[in-house]
Amino acid sequence: PGSHVTLKSYYKKFDFYGKFLLAPPQLDSIPPFVCSVQEGLGNENLVGGKASQLAYLDVELKLPIPEGFVITANSFNYFLAYNDLRRSVDEIFCTIESWKPQSLVDASEKLIDLIMNGDIPFEISDEVTAAWKGFADKFDKPPLVAVRSSCLNEDGACSFAGQYLTLLNISGDELLDAWRRVISSKYTPEALAYRINSGLGDEETGMAVLILEMVDAKASGVIYTADPSGESKDNLSIHVVRGQGDALVSGRVIPESFSVNDKDAGGDDETETLTRSEFAELREQGKRLADAYTTPRDVEWSIAEDGRLIFLQCRPLEIQQSINAVENVKPLAQNGQLLFKAGVNAAMGQAYGSAYIVDSDNPLEQVPNGAILVLKETLPSAVLVLKQVNGVVAELGSVAGHFSTVCREFGVPLLLAVGNKIEEITQGEELSLFADTQELWQGNCLPEVKQIPLYKEQESLPYFRRLHGLLDFVTPLNLLDPEAENFVPESCRSLHDIIRFSHEKAVQTMFSLGDRSSGRSKGKRKLVSKLPLDVYLLDVGGGLQVKDAVSEDVELEEVCSAPFLAMWQGLTHPSVEWGDRTHFDWKSFDEIALGGGIVSKKSADFASFAVLGEKYVNLNIRFGYHFTLVDAMCDSDAAKNYCQLRFAGGGGDFSGRSLRIEFVGEILKDSGFQVSPKGDLLDARLQHMTAEKLLQKLQVVGRLLGVAKLMDMRLKDETMVKEQVKAFLTETA
Repeated sequence: PGSHVTLKSYYKKFDFYGKFLLAPPQLDSIPPFVCSVQEGLGNENLVGGKASQLAYLDVELKLPIPEGFVITANSFNYFLAYNDLRRSVDEIFCTIESWKPQSLVDASEKLIDLIMNGDIPFEISDEVTAAWKGFADKFDKPPLVAVRSSCLNEDGACSFAGQYLTLLNISGDELLDAWRRVISSKYTPEALAYRINSGLGDEETGMAVLILEMVDAKASGVIYTADPSGESKDNLSIHVVRGQGDALVSGRVIPESFSVNDKDAGGDDETETLTRSEFAELREQGKRLADAYTTPRDVEWSIAEDGRLIFLQCRPLEIQQSINAVENVKPLAQNGQLLFKAGVNAAMGQAYGSAYIVDSDNPLEQVPNGAILVLKETLPSAVLVLKQVNGVVAELGSVAGHFSTVCREFGVPLLLAVGNKIEEITQGEELSLFADTQELWQGNCLPEVKQIPLYKEQESLPYFRRLHGLLDFVTPLNLLDPEAENFVPESCRSLHDIIRFSHEKAVQTMFSLGDRSSGRSKGKRKLVSKLPLDVYLLDVGGGLQVKDAVSEDVELEEVCSAPFLAMWQGLTHPSVEWGDRTHFDWKSFDEIALGGGIVSKKSADFASFAVLGEKYVNLNIRFGYHFTLVDAMCDSDAAKNYCQLRFAGGGGDFSGRSLRIEFVGEILKDSGFQVSPKGDLLDARLQHMTAEKLLQKLQVVGRLLGVAKLMDMRLKDETMVKEQVKAFLTETA
């Protein structure tokens, strides 16, 4: 007590930095509550993503957009504050179990009820009324408008495609109530599911609302300035339907679709819906948009009855990379048969699961985990369960639909527009979906392919980007050498350093207690071993029978702890290679060794410690960054027996460490352990077993620790994990 008193202040400092980085943004609840669309240029925090993108089309690119104005996100914030709703909203969020669709539905009902029963402050209603008057004066007769969401962080890295309410043909008298309905759609079940899965907080998605003149459309559609599958970067595609475009983006129809190569001269194309000149103008404006942006675009448009081309929305287009799907994957034909080849690849990838056909007896919310979801229409509401399913097949829909956009973002394979082929699917049958080749097979025909680590799929999400900044104060390890002069609290630069320092000092203190109180004969002793591993032993009763009371070393035959000897037998098993380094790049020896290898038998950095009793062991075994704790009791009474294990860390990248945890977990589960993995950390427990059987399990644990010590450096994918598990279990047998 009293030692290293400055350590606490460093902890408080890093704790403050972490809370600061994770703190929600400050919310503005002051005017302007209304502004023009053009004022939204470069001001996304006020008008949201959709309005800001429209402002760019109008101001910078001089492209036609509808007349209108914006009810700002400040209005939404002020509405919540005026009705004192923030605390109630947060309390409801605390009850959500995001992996349960019904939990999202229940929370959504409460949240929407709060919004719809809130009073609209006169400060907002007065500004909206004044803005409407100026807007309406531009028309010969009372105009009708579309009331559309423009959420903060919408139409950016996260599209929020189709997740919020759009109301059409709204009059001036209906405007304020329509605004309240649209802001309440921020809390629909599907919008909640999308936001949570995208890693955004509620305060980061304040709701602005666009008020735009209704376009009397003869045709509408979507332009993609690139191929969303990533197969061709030169082609833009045009998708067309008659009338308003909501049927297209909501997945209720199959549109006319055209692919236009960058080299096409064009001018001769004609569709069922568009004239040649209209199609030519769409193509030219699409190419102009492709040139104006550095990244591909997803653009919604309408052609009015008077022939005007009007742009309604412009967002980044998600282009699927090879990381989200494995190329040239062919079905294992011997495992099943082709059910049909039809439809359109809307989101690339392969998936296996049981068919879940949504109908009146099988509601969407009850889809089981890992299913192949079968839909008639690709309605955006299906996003509610998108993280639960392995793939989706749909009768209708379009590559340009909102649901397709979200599937590509979430990496869920989607095959749509299969038509009446959908009737060939039977409820509950095993299916293998190959969206890239538009094939659906019966049975498990999916070959073993390289799996992409979850963190790789999610590293672009906003929350993960923020975590990268936070990790600078959490994970770096600067305190490597306990004997160095800088191994002091003042050298701590992260929480990892604090944990390392505290752990080292705690172990040093524990192993010095015997020396202080009862002399060396009862203190720690170093185990004499041929292994490149220093192990210090502390006897708490019956664990050692020493021959030389003066010596600081102890031979293995002087150890009487049955559980320790069992583990040591595993560590020294012939299958454990302690000296073979040929599998690794030893030019990077320093970082690899510190990440999981052995630098020197004399290095105090890598010393391991064990507290021994005749029937008990607590072993802290360390290989650089890799720590394993084993606590075991091996008594004649099976009810008292247990083995508890924690396996953590490593010097490889997160993917390698996670794959090693998977390997360790599979071996322990085969030995009867209850396993709880979390990233690159694993906890396992075994209990109520006879002493004889438990000692056998401890031998396996010892061999496992030796085999796995540098495995995070070489494991690359799931296939390698399975091969290593098979080899280990074969050796065990």
